[in-house]
Amino acid sequence: MAVFPCKLRILPEMIFNKRAPIVVGVRVEAGIVRVGTPICVPSRECVHLGRIFSIESNHKPVEEARTGMEVCIRIDPTDGETPKLYGRHFDLNDLLVSKISRESIDVMKEYFRSDLKKEDWKLMIELKESLDIS
Repeated sequence: MAVFPCKLRILPEMIFNKRAPIVVGVRVEAGIVRVGTPICVPSRECVHLGRIFSIESNHKPVEEARTGMEVCIRIDPTDGETPKLYGRHFDLNDLLVSKISRESIDVMKEYFRSDLKKEDWKLMIELKESLDIS
């Protein structure tokens, strides 16, 4: 599966639901966030929060958001995993990032190379290193 690289900062005044599903407002610090993107918290031993189920901008659903945009995201827990809780497993000080894998990087290179800008590929490399992917 293709996983686009993204780095998200939680907006303090936009925490709507703290658990299952997590619903928070975020600023896209870098990259592209899309519906279906798996999200993790690298600063907390890469705790996996789940997948983005929906994205809203100005109360309207959107499929993706890019660098600089402020949107609301809904993160649903992955089947079989214990739902994570805002305030315990992550908080305002943590960046949320897409949980990429070796396979997702290879898919991006093969099928989505032209969809990503140079900055997005730099973010992919940064995430690859921070998530310890060989």
